[in-house]
Amino acid sequence: MINRPIVLKPACIKTLSAVEARPERSNQHEFNGVKQLKDMFGLAGFEKAAKFSIRGTDIAEHANVTWYDARENHPTRTEHRLYFQTNRVMQRAQEGDNILIGFDNQGDLNLILIPRGADGFRENVNAWQPA
Repeated sequence: MINRPIVLKPACIKTLSAVEARPERSNQHEFNGVKQLKDMFGLAGFEKAAKFSIRGTDIAEHANVTWYDARENHPTRTEHRLYFQTNRVMQRAQEGDNILIGFDNQGDLNLILIPRGADGFRENVNAWQPA
């Protein structure tokens, strides 16, 4: 079990919706790139490895994420998204769990699943909020 605290800065958190958590509800595998994510990532696209983990467990895995503008070729609209590859952590995600996204002190991107009832869980964070 991972017991050492991890400091993420900048970071944001939200409660997962059914579409974000359950593959049978959607094959999205992505989060909408709202203001809080744009503030963290900027507007330029990238692809990089990120560490996915589940708070309070030793379950962790690296998987690629892609930050992109789904409307890149549209003359007046943008629609940023953070796509993530299927991984063991997100396969365990449930609607109502929290996801915390942020950069650690080494500049590595972390996505931490916080199951309902786990230490640090926040109830009903229905939109991305700074953490």
